[in-house]
Amino acid sequence: MNDLVRQGRAWAPVLKAALLFVLPMPLTISIVIQLATGNVAKLAVTSAALAALWGAGMLTWRALIAEARYFLGELADPPRVPLKALGAALTAAGAGLTGLAGEHGIANAIVLALLAGVGYVFFYGRDLKPHRIEIANVDGIDIAAVTATLKQAYGRLRGIEAAARDIAVPEFGERLQRITDIGRGILAEIERDPRDASRARKFLNIYLDSAERVTTEYARTHRQLRSQPLEANFRQLLVDMESTFDDQRKKLLENDLTSLDVDIEVLNTRLKREGVN
Repeated sequence: MNDLVRQGRAWAPVLKAALLFVLPMPLTISIVIQLATGNVAKLAVTSAALAALWGAGMLTWRALIAEARYFLGELADPPRVPLKALGAALTAAGAGLTGLAGEHGIANAIVLALLAGVGYVFFYGRDLKPHRIEIANVDGIDIAAVTATLKQAYGRLRGIEAAARDIAVPEFGERLQRITDIGRGILAEIERDPRDASRARKFLNIYLDSAERVTTEYARTHRQLRSQPLEANFRQLLVDMESTFDDQRKKLLENDLTSLDVDIEVLNTRLKREGVN
C-alpha cells in the first residue's frame, strides 16, 4: 500500500468520489425536517434518494481505487463488475427521487435523472475494459499459465509508465515510453507464438520486475531532487534497458535467446545494485 500512496497522481481521481457524499448532504436536513413534521411519504422518498446517491459514491470510490491500482500495475485486470455503470444508475435514481421529494413532478424527475446519469458518465468516465490477451492455440502450451504471466508482465509495464509520470526529467519519460512500447511489442509477439514465453522466461519473470522496481524507486526518491551524477547514472541504465528490450524483441523473432539470457542476468544484477544509488 505504501508504494500506492507514493503515486499521488494516480490516486488523485479517487477524491472525486467524495462529491457524491458531499453534494447530497442537504438531503439530511430535509430528512430531519420530515421526521419532525411526520411526513412519512416524503421521508421515505428522500431517504431512498440519499441512500442511492451515497451508494453511488461508495461504488464510484471502489471503482476509482481499482482503476488507480490497475494503472499502477498492482491489479492484473480492472474490476469485472461494472461499478461505474452501477454508480451512474444509482446517481440517476437518486437525482430522480430527489426531484420527486421536491414535488417537481414525474416528468421533471425523469429529466433530472437523465441529466444526472449523463453527467456522471462525463465526469467519472466509463468502466475500464480489461486488456484482451489473445494467445494462439499451440499444442503442448498451457494457455492459462501463459495468460497469467502476460497479465503480470503488462501490469509491470503499467507500473513503469506510472512511475515515469512522476519523473521530472522529460528525456527519462520519453525513454521509458519507448521501453514500454518495445515491451508491449514483445508481449504481443508472445501472444502470437506462446512458445516464446518459455524462451523469454528470465525477461518476463526477472528482468521486468527489476526494471519496474528500479523505475518506481527512482521516481519516489528523486521526484524533487535533481543531481547530475544521479541523472547520468539513471540515464545510462535507461539506455541499457532500452537496448535489452530491443534485443529481446529481435531474439524472439530469431528464436534465439541463449546469449540474451546472459545479458539479462548481467543487467538485472546492475539494476538491483545501481538503480537508485
